[in-house]
Amino acid sequence: MKLLLVPDPTSPNGEDAFCREISKRVADRGHHARIQAVPNGPLEAAVAELNSSGFANDCDFVVVNSLQPAALLAAGNAGRRVAVRLIDSYLTIPPAARDEVRKLALKADLILVPSRYLGDIMKSWGANGSVRQVPFAYDRIMAQQIALVTMRASKQAFQVVAAHKLNETTRPGLENLLSAVARLRFDCHIAIVGDGPALPALKARAAQLMINDKVSFMSPMPHAKLMEFFRGAKAYIDPCGLEGFPTLSLYALSEGCPVIAARAGAVQEVLIDGANALLFNPGDAAALSEALVTLWSVRGLSLRLIADGIRTVEAHSWDATVASVFDAVESVK
Repeated sequence: MKLLLVPDPTSPNGEDAFCREISKRVADRGHHARIQAVPNGPLEAAVAELNSSGFANDCDFVVVNSLQPAALLAAGNAGRRVAVRLIDSYLTIPPAARDEVRKLALKADLILVPSRYLGDIMKSWGANGSVRQVPFAYDRIMAQQIALVTMRASKQAFQVVAAHKLNETTRPGLENLLSAVARLRFDCHIAIVGDGPALPALKARAAQLMINDKVSFMSPMPHAKLMEFFRGAKAYIDPCGLEGFPTLSLYALSEGCPVIAARAGAVQEVLIDGANALLFNPGDAAALSEALVTLWSVRGLSLRLIADGIRTVEAHSWDATVASVFDAVESVK
């Protein structure tokens, strides 16, 4: 089988590891593969450029990493079978935009998802039998460098990080986080990384709770810069649990940053309370505050969470992921 792999232009570190690792293993399965990025620009122009270039004419199956409309439409025009890999739950975008996403996703013969949670969302959209679960893989484990633990231990304040799109969907979870910080009686500072229409309301809520000195709102930043924040933070907090897969939690674990997360979405498919993370019920500010106090006060807990977190990341291997991709593609008749 000849595969055409379309890389995600937003991949961390500027390289699509998903397509790279498939290419490295494709010969072992008796297939061939090449990688081709889609052009930037308006959708109609990009599709026209792909059509005129004979996009996908020399392949049997197109595997698109992330929802890329031009690639999906051009592959359909070429009459080729298509698989699309999705990570996002799309719950944080407006309903009209979500409907467009659904229509595009359903054009694929196969939808690859990293969690049962996201698989159920896709099935609710009507994908049904075309959904296959493919494990999420990540192999950059920086936490094994002892210098990171030393750097974190040298921090005086209890610095924690959250990173989200700031909109009406994530606002309740983030306001709950602010309420939890307001309850604390030790020196804790939260950096909220993100932007969006809910930013003014969140700043107003922080002022109302009189915690402006404990909260920093920071603009979105490149993946590598965000990883630096994780390395120096005492914890990464996901107060929402809205991701199709808790990628940022896994990234935090890989950087040796303990995770505190809401029991929601796909979180409980990856994180285990008291083992590799601390979990709390969504919307429960008291429970989130208690988790922060526990992490701050229990001697040795942070190191235990880091150690189990490393084992969690190690279990997300590329061998298992790529094998699942081939199994899924080969099953399409």
